[in-house]
Amino acid sequence: MKDKQNLSEVAKAVKLNKSDLAILHSMEPVVEGIAKMFGENCEVVLHSLEDPSHSIIKIANGHVTGREIGFPITNFAMEILNNESLLKNDSTDVYYTKSKGSKVIRSISIVIRNENNKPIGLLCINFDLSAPLYSFIREFSPSSNARVDEPERFTTSVEELVNNSLAEALSKIDAQRGISNTNKNKLIVFELFNKGIFSIKGAIDLVAKEMGISRYTVYNYIREANFKLRSGNTKIDQDTK
Repeated sequence: MKDKQNLSEVAKAVKLNKSDLAILHSMEPVVEGIAKMFGENCEVVLHSLEDPSHSIIKIANGHVTGREIGFPITNFAMEILNNESLLKNDSTDVYYTKSKGSKVIRSISIVIRNENNKPIGLLCINFDLSAPLYSFIREFSPSSNARVDEPERFTTSVEELVNNSLAEALSKIDAQRGISNTNKNKLIVFELFNKGIFSIKGAIDLVAKEMGISRYTVYNYIREANFKLRSGNTKIDQDTK
């Protein structure tokens, strides 16, 4: 009875408006993304504090704890909400629990706040450490269709990002035959345009300097690329040889 009373009191205390609900729903792709990253042994749960008795509004890999959408908040989450010293932090420390099936769970809970810094939800990540070793190996091994041939580059500066992208574009265009030097520069700029490089502040000047052409020439190529796209030409490098 006491637990039900607490749930009722919290439910009355946390009234969510449209903006609050929009913030919570914007976290749903985060739930899916984390679950995809860490695999089937990682449960990710999104709680709304509007109705703690039915708080789960999104869950991935619910088989880890046997829960579904509409299930209630946990006792530990209630403790967070009712303890000011815990609630002032944006996340808990990592903690370990056991599920009903005696699974050892490594968990963390993150407080979701609205624009007024008011708690409106929780994002909880629960990793099943009792899962067989082979399942971890399977989840974290590249599959046969993994894109290992196009690595993501973790750059530490804008200059490095632009220069790496420029080197890749140059290598790709150089591999094509029968392209004049003038059109080669244009195709390189088109390639960088396709990659979104010119949305970065200062990229035009960096590209112009590295390519040994004027920034106005780069601007002209970008305008041409934009015109081709507006004309419905999604392959903006065609007819440029």
